Amino acid sequence: MSFFIHCIVLIFLLIFSPALCQEDLNTNNILTLKQAIETGLVNNHHVKSALSSLPITEANLIIAKYRPNPVLGANSEIVKGGSIHPIQAGAPLEIGKKRHWRIQLAKEQISKKELEIAKVLWETRAQVHASYASLSVGLELYNLAKKRTEFYNSLLDIAEKRFQAGDISELELNRTKIELVRSQNLLSEFEGKLKRAKIDFNHDIGKNPEEELVLQTPEELKPKIKINNLSNLNEILADAINKRLETAILEKEFGINRAQLKKAMWERLPNLFIEGGPAKPSFHENVWGPYIGTQIEVPLFNRRQGEIKQAKAEAEFLEKEKERIEHDIKVEVTNAFEDLKIREEQVGRFEEKVLNEAENILDKIKAAYGQGKLTLTDVLNAEEQNRDIKGKYLESLFNYQFALASLEYAVGITLEGFSE
Repeated sequence: MSFFIHCIVLIFLLIFSPALCQEDLNTNNILTLKQAIETGLVNNHHVKSALSSLPITEANLIIAKYRPNPVLGANSEIVKGGSIHPIQAGAPLEIGKKRHWRIQLAKEQISKKELEIAKVLWETRAQVHASYASLSVGLELYNLAKKRTEFYNSLLDIAEKRFQAGDISELELNRTKIELVRSQNLLSEFEGKLKRAKIDFNHDIGKNPEEELVLQTPEELKPKIKINNLSNLNEILADAINKRLETAILEKEFGINRAQLKKAMWERLPNLFIEGGPAKPSFHENVWGPYIGTQIEVPLFNRRQGEIKQAKAEAEFLEKEKERIEHDIKVEVTNAFEDLKIREEQVGRFEEKVLNEAENILDKIKAAYGQGKLTLTDVLNAEEQNRDIKGKYLESLFNYQFALASLEYAVGITLEGFSE
């Protein structure tokens, strides 16, 4: 593996994650988001596959440096007065800068591959970020559904006692049983989603699908960087075009194209083949002398017209591709910026206005129902509102983290780089 790639991995680990040994120092064995990203950058199978592809490209440099092998031979003219060449040696001679541009082409290809690997690392970081938030929120949603089922179990106990006391009708008792079944089905649904989220997350960090991990709670995923503390959008856009790896990869594509064009133009110049050795004029004469011969390809049919036309056409395509990539980056960053702004506002509204009001409300309405102060309809409405508030709040935390990961990916660096 090249020194460049070692540096890429090291930089990712130092900037975005603490040292691996710090995870062992975590007394609660909680895998933090940064540690998860660090693990993914090392163990993710797409990362491993990308890293293993580099030596394949590096081999092209060895191939490009090849020089033509010499040729050894011998011949005898089996005719009257035919000469004898007991040994002769020859070698093709490359004229011009063909080898130089082959080497340049291979070097550009290696640089492009290194950047592609860096892009895989960056994509993995964003993917782990999103799947971590999904699993953390998914676990909390599952716990919320579990508490809801426990709530309806206890509510059914109350309803049965009130029914036996003649305080409520059988219809109301049956409604309570139906709500319990609905809560159980919802719990099963969240359990299935949680299992899928765990499998996806373990896949992203290179772990076994069923491995159990303890993550930070969604409360730890609340916004830590306010969007108002970031640089203005125009500055972020300018940085994005410069920082995005797609832009750097495209520059290498231009370099590869230039090398291909130069290589094709030099290959129009034919190579020489020179050979020589000792020669005897005939079988009967014992007189020896030197033999020298030369050959040259006549570029009559193949003058590399196709390769040159292809390289020029690709240069025009790359210019259009550059415009497309820059336009796509601007759109992507703008959308991600606006999305993060909205998600941050949503989380803030929940925390400032409605979240505290939903706390402990279930215990109060259950007690009031047991005392006959509330109808079952009142209880169901209050429970649904409570569940909706908490569920939407958790979803808002996930949406915020997903938007954060998307914006960081779009601008090519972490948002700490834009903090004031």
